[in-house]
Amino acid sequence: MTQTSATSSAQPSASPFPSSPADAAAGASVAGPSVIGEDMAALAARQKSFIASGAVLPSGARVDALRRLREGVQGYRDRLADAIRADYGRPEHPFLVREVVPALHEIDWLIKAVPGFCGGRRVLSSLGQFKARSYVRRQPLGRVVVHGHWADPFRSLLVPLADAVGAGNAVVLRPSAEAPATAEMVARLVRQYFEPEHVAVVTGGAETDEALLATAPDFVWYDGDTRGARTIAALAARTLTPYAAITGGPSAALVHGDADIAMAARRIVWAKFLHAGQLRAAPDVLLVQRTVLDRVLDALRAELERAFGPQPRASADFGRMVSAAGFVRQAERLAAGRALPFGPGDSQNQPDREALYVPPALITDVPDDSPVLREEGFGPVLAVRPYARLDEATAFLAGLPALTALYAFTTAHARGERLMETTRAGAVLINDAATHFANPRLPQGGVGETGHGAVAGPAGLTTFSAPCAAAVGSNFFDIPLRFAPGSDLKLKVLKRLYR
Repeated sequence: MTQTSATSSAQPSASPFPSSPADAAAGASVAGPSVIGEDMAALAARQKSFIASGAVLPSGARVDALRRLREGVQGYRDRLADAIRADYGRPEHPFLVREVVPALHEIDWLIKAVPGFCGGRRVLSSLGQFKARSYVRRQPLGRVVVHGHWADPFRSLLVPLADAVGAGNAVVLRPSAEAPATAEMVARLVRQYFEPEHVAVVTGGAETDEALLATAPDFVWYDGDTRGARTIAALAARTLTPYAAITGGPSAALVHGDADIAMAARRIVWAKFLHAGQLRAAPDVLLVQRTVLDRVLDALRAELERAFGPQPRASADFGRMVSAAGFVRQAERLAAGRALPFGPGDSQNQPDREALYVPPALITDVPDDSPVLREEGFGPVLAVRPYARLDEATAFLAGLPALTALYAFTTAHARGERLMETTRAGAVLINDAATHFANPRLPQGGVGETGHGAVAGPAGLTTFSAPCAAAVGSNFFDIPLRFAPGSDLKLKVLKRLYR
């Protein structure tokens, strides 16, 4: 088996990025201890020894690690933006908004929250613990593996990494193989600011995952598609390794007749068409009340032109499909329904396979069982479905797999509450779209078919730790009822107390 560790001190031969002055100035700290040539078992042994040393148990050590991580994100921001551009052609603006800012918000929140998290939570003691002080403490899981997703190759690694470090774990990062330049920059960042026994980055194919999970890590976090999640689940089952996953599913937007249509259009266009829809939780289907359908379509067209100009193809913010396979998938989605007039219709705005360009498109008359409505799209094709009454819309949503997210626009508070209560989704936002990623107090996860478990904020600390019952007994007094020998009197008192 051949496997590559991106934490190696050797420079990757195929790197599109020369070493920066900052790298050179950092000297030995950039090179760091090398783990290249070692197998996964050796890396696992080093991380186990590191955990056993207790080096990251104190809250001060965890906060220090988070501060180093923040310094690394800031120091590598420009080079990471170049890497994202090399991998996907993605401009810097959506990268900062959707990936860097949420990661920094998460780290900043953790720096403040970790000291209290390490102290445990006081709970009431029972009668049998008379005069004892009882707590629920969260203990680190140990060695954890974090898989990133190609659509958010930085945030999907950095947010769970920050949570895992804040919870006191040693971490192995597994970047997406579809983002090699980004993976290399993340590896350089990690190599400069962490020892590999604390945080390591490994790359490779399926054989790497097999070797890594054969070492029986204490937990695996997976962010990816359903097929990959099944593979990870099967590998984890061999060693009874617990895991959690975000597998993704369709996201929906809903515009009711009483909505602020201009605001809804602006937020939907931003959430859907930024980087041509190749971001997690971009809406795939748009439900619109029939009474305002034409107004909504006009507002979407106007907002599209405002955001990307009269020719989205010429806009640096619109982006291209990341691969030929992605282009083919969007062509199939376009063919699944009837195209609605949307955006400029000249020859300069038609799909271009060679350039991997797919224009923003609206389609309707999509069959209920179509994958367009039932899978995460990762593209600029938005299926539109009119409805007459809200009951019709909620019944349609209930027939879909669990949603990654629902973005509903209505000015009626009761209607928004109803949608929150009846929708099965990882996130439900009223009068907004995709902004929950930037709030470290909100969980980022799935439900049902979209995954289980969550990262970010309190949810992330909980995911990467385990509850531990803790109590400090008193030497003041013992209740004789709990001790042998038993007696009729003790039985009588117990039965009276707990009748």
